[in-house]
Amino acid sequence: MTTTRSPHPIHRSERTNVVPLFRQQPPASTEDWHADFAIRAGAHTDVTTSGMWILAPVVHDGLRRSLPTFQLGEMGTGWHLTKMAARTGDLHYLEAIRYFVAEEQEHARLLALVCDALDIDMIQEHWTDAVFQRARRICGLRAEVLILLVAEVVSSRFYEILATGVGDPTLARLFARIHADEVRHLDFHAATLPAHLQQWSPAPRRFARTVWNATAIGAAAVVAWDHRKLLRACNSGPVRFFRDCTQRIRSTDTRFFDPPEGD
Repeated sequence: MTTTRSPHPIHRSERTNVVPLFRQQPPASTEDWHADFAIRAGAHTDVTTSGMWILAPVVHDGLRRSLPTFQLGEMGTGWHLTKMAARTGDLHYLEAIRYFVAEEQEHARLLALVCDALDIDMIQEHWTDAVFQRARRICGLRAEVLILLVAEVVSSRFYEILATGVGDPTLARLFARIHADEVRHLDFHAATLPAHLQQWSPAPRRFARTVWNATAIGAAAVVAWDHRKLLRACNSGPVRFFRDCTQRIRSTDTRFFDPPEGD
């Protein structure tokens, strides 16, 4: 695999703090979300890894182990999800879902750029990706989106840690972009999924809530353990990561299963 070489002077990496992007009030309707995704389409086409520093060896080793798994997880075609979204009859929602899938695929492209720049071999399969893919394809729209949200909640914290702890400004900005997208994705599903969940009667909804929380906590534990080397290298750690994820799982649970009265 060819390694991208920086045309700029090489420096030893240092801890780099990334200022979070300013976030406006997220859209509410599927029509507004469709427009929001459309406006942002292609926002990352200019991203490159040019100008990267030499990373600390422990960070490089951690990325070598962890990035291929996350890159694979972002590569889904979304064909089943779009098919389920089409059945809702809401064309704006369908188009927003298509843009959402495209953004996830763009994340895969960005992570592939990083892997290429760092001479990291990518992978074609991993047991965690296989489990998620199979679970999603046997479900309807509501259950599939809930399964997707397990990955979104966990990965949003993961990319945030990389953005603030990787130690290279170029990579920090790239990971910050992905993190900002993942936060928007959670906002999108928080605005659109509850109406679909409310179509379930209370008992199935309670069951889905229990299963979702257990699955999300389990996924956070798996990621914390499997990627502990990179988490520690980026000034976090498996225990802190797991604690942060469980807090986000609780807040996300409320946004999806306890919509405001009148919604």
